[in-house]
Amino acid sequence: MIPKTLLSLAVTAALATLAIPAQVNAQEPDMLEEVIVIGTRSQKARSVSDSPVPVDVLSGEEFNSQGNSVDITENLRTLVPSFTATPLSGDGSAFVRPTSLRGTSPDQVLILVNGKRRHRAALVTVFAPAAGNGAHGVDIGMIPSLGLKSVEVLRDGAAAQYGSDAIAGVMNFRMKDDREGGKVLVQYGEHYEGEQTVKVGANGGFALGENGFLNLTGEWQDNEPLDRAVLRPDTRQSIADGLEGLGQDTPFDDAPLTQSWGRPESSGYRLFFNSGYDLSDTSELYLHGNYADVSGRYRFFHREAPVPSTGAPVDAQVQALVDLYGYQGRLLETGFTAYLDGDQEDYSLVGGLRGSFDGGLYYDISVGLGVSEIEYTLNNAVNVDVGLGPDGEPAQMKFDVGSYEQEEVNLNADFSQPIGDNLNLGFGAEWREETFTANVGEPNTTNGGTSGSGYSSPTVADAGEFDRDNWAIYGDLEHDISDSWLMQYAVRYEDFSDFGDTTNFKVATRFNATDWLTLRGAVSTGFHAPTPGQTNLQQVITTFDGVTGEQVEQGLIKATSPEAVAVGGTALTEETSLNYSFGFSSDIGDSTTLTLDFYLIEVDDRIYRTGDIEKASGDGVVSFYTNTLDVEHKGIDLVLNSNYQWSGGVDTSFTFAYNHNEIEVVDQALINGIQTVSDGLIEDIENNYPEDRFVFTANTHFADNWSLMLRANYYGEHFDERGRIDGDFGNRSKEIGSVIYVDLELGWDVTENINLTFGGANIFDEYIDEIDAGGQYANRIGVGLAYPRRSAAGYDGGSWYLRTSYDF
Repeated sequence: MIPKTLLSLAVTAALATLAIPAQVNAQEPDMLEEVIVIGTRSQKARSVSDSPVPVDVLSGEEFNSQGNSVDITENLRTLVPSFTATPLSGDGSAFVRPTSLRGTSPDQVLILVNGKRRHRAALVTVFAPAAGNGAHGVDIGMIPSLGLKSVEVLRDGAAAQYGSDAIAGVMNFRMKDDREGGKVLVQYGEHYEGEQTVKVGANGGFALGENGFLNLTGEWQDNEPLDRAVLRPDTRQSIADGLEGLGQDTPFDDAPLTQSWGRPESSGYRLFFNSGYDLSDTSELYLHGNYADVSGRYRFFHREAPVPSTGAPVDAQVQALVDLYGYQGRLLETGFTAYLDGDQEDYSLVGGLRGSFDGGLYYDISVGLGVSEIEYTLNNAVNVDVGLGPDGEPAQMKFDVGSYEQEEVNLNADFSQPIGDNLNLGFGAEWREETFTANVGEPNTTNGGTSGSGYSSPTVADAGEFDRDNWAIYGDLEHDISDSWLMQYAVRYEDFSDFGDTTNFKVATRFNATDWLTLRGAVSTGFHAPTPGQTNLQQVITTFDGVTGEQVEQGLIKATSPEAVAVGGTALTEETSLNYSFGFSSDIGDSTTLTLDFYLIEVDDRIYRTGDIEKASGDGVVSFYTNTLDVEHKGIDLVLNSNYQWSGGVDTSFTFAYNHNEIEVVDQALINGIQTVSDGLIEDIENNYPEDRFVFTANTHFADNWSLMLRANYYGEHFDERGRIDGDFGNRSKEIGSVIYVDLELGWDVTENINLTFGGANIFDEYIDEIDAGGQYANRIGVGLAYPRRSAAGYDGGSWYLRTSYDF
C-alpha cells in the first residue's frame, strides 16, 4: 500500500495549487506540449498528455545538473524513482551496472537511441541483485551525458511495438541535433572521504552546407575508487600479532585494508556524433554513432595469511605452493588480494533514409551495427601450476583471463500512412542478428586455472562464437475516434532461429473526460528472447559460501550440455509477459499537472540460474540457466508537476515523482522434482528493492542570473540479501531502514556565456544502516563490509563538486 504520509503529501500539494491560482505562472509551453516520438508510429505530433500510456520526458539539462556520478546510469536513477541501479560489485558487474525498471531485470527494458535499438553489453550478469541475476542487458553508461537532448521513459509494456525486451517499458535517448553553438565544461568533485572525480566534456553543432548538421560530443572522466570497507577481523588480529605488510598489495591508497568495498576505480572517454542531411523538403539522410573506451578496476576477496594466535590455515593456493615447491615467501605472512581490470570498448553506427511520399506515406529505412567488448586482466593472483620464479615468489601474478564480445546488426523498414484525418496505419519489418563471443585468455589461465584467485578464463571448450537471427513484421493502428478519444492497436509477429516464433499484441486508449481530466489504460503481451550469451555462457567463478564462509567454486554450464540435460536441462525459450495499466492525468489550474498510474506486470518463464544440482553420475554438481520463475510486479506511479511565481520575479518549478512497487514470485518450475531457485533467493527477489521511492525536485530562478536546485531522494525500507527474514538468530536478514539523500546545486551565470555551479550530492552525508557483527543478523563484517552489499540506496556518502561551463 502507499504510505499515507506520501499520499497525503501529494494530495496536499495538489490542493494547495488549486487554492492559489492567482499566484502561479502559466506553464512553459514546452512543459505541457513536449512532443514525444516514443510509443507511437503516427507522424502526428503527440504530447506527453496525449499519450495513452505514461511517458516521462527528461531534458538533457536535468541529466547534467548532478555531480560525481560515474555515468548516466546514476543520473537516471536519481531522476526516475521506478528506475533502480544498485552498486557496482562483483566480477563483471563491477563494470556494467545492474539496473531495473519497476523491479524487473535489466534485460526486460528496451533501450533506444534516437528511436533505434541499442546493442547489449558483452556482460551476462552472473553477480547481481537477485531480481537481475543472469540478465543480459544494455550498458547505457557508454552514452555521454552532455550529448543528450532529452530522455523519454515509457513506463508500460511495448513489445508489440518494438519487439523483445520491452516488458517493463522503453527508454529512448534522444541526442542533440543543433547545427550551431555548443558547450564546454570542466567539473571537479570530491567525496567527504576524500576521493576525487574529474570530468571534462564538450559538445558542438556544425552546419553541413545549407541542408545538414553534425553534432559532436566528447567526454572524459576519471573516478577514484570509493572505499567504504573496514578492517577484516583476521587482518586486525594479524596486525595485533605484529605481522607487517598486510594490505600493501592494494592498487588503491587504502592499506592496511586487505579488502576494498565501494565504487570501483574507473576512467575513460565517451564520444558521440549525430548528423542529418536534407536531400529534399521531404527526405533526409541520417547517421549517428558512438565510440567509448572505459577502464575499471575492482578488488576481490582477500586470501588470508595465518593468524599466529589462532593457527588459522593459509589460503589453499598458497598452501599448494608450499606443498609443491616448498614455498616460504611473503604470501605466507601477508596473504594476497587479487584485483580485476576490465577494459570496455563500445561502438555503434546507425544510418538511414527517412521521409514521405506525395500520398503521405512516411518511411524510415535504416541499418545499424553495435559492438561491446570487455577484456579482463587478473592481477596479484596465483596459479600454482606456473610455479616459482628466481626470487622464490610466484613466477607470474598477472594474467590475461580472456574477453567477451556482443555484436548486433539491425535492419529496419518502418512505414506510417495516415488514412483520412483520424486514422493512422503503421507497419514495417525488422531483421536482427546477435553474436556473442567468448575468447580464451593466455594459456596460464587455463593451465591449472586462476579461478582459485577469483576469476578464470573461458576454457577452449567454453569459448566460441554463438549467433542467432530473427525477423519480425508488425502493424500498428491509431484511431482518433473523436477529439477526446484515442484508441491504439498493435500486433507483432517475430521468428527466432533458436527457439521459434512469438506473437504479441497491445490495446491502449486515452479519453479526455473533461478539460482537466484524461483517463488512459492499456493491455499488452510482451516477451524477452533468451540471448546467445544466456544460452551459451559457461564460466567458473570463486565466491564465499553464505553459511560457512568457506571459499567455493561455482560452475555454470549450458542448459543443453550433456551434463545439464542428464538432470533435466532444456533449451531456453522466451520469457513472456502480460501487462495491465490504468491511470489518469489531470491539469490543475494553469500550471500544475498530476498523473497517477496503476500497473500489473505478470512475467512467466523468467530465465534464472539454478542452484547447484547433483550430477546424474553423483560426482559433483552443476548449475545452468533455465526458464523457471513466474513473477508479478505491481504498483503505482504518481507524478506531480507545478510552477509557482514568487514576488520579485522569482519562480520555482516543483516535481514530485513517487513509485510504489511490489514483487512476488508466484510459481516456479521444478526440474526432476527439485526446486531450481532456493527459497532464500526468492525472498531476495521479492525484498531486496525498496517498495517505496520518491524524488522531490525544486528548481528556482532568481535575479536573472542565479538558480538553485534542491532535490530529495527517498528510499524506503528493504532487506539485505544476506540471511533470511525469519532466519535463526545470527542468520536473519537485516531490514534496512528508509533514508533520504538531499542534493543541492547553486548556479551563477557570470556572463551570457560563462556559468559557475557549486553543488553537493547527499549533502548531509547520510548512509544506509550498518549491519554489525555482534547481533542477530547475517553480515559481511568478516570480509570487511559493514553495509548491505547490493542495496539499491548505495553507500557512497556525501560529496561536493564545482563545475564551470562556457556556451558558444
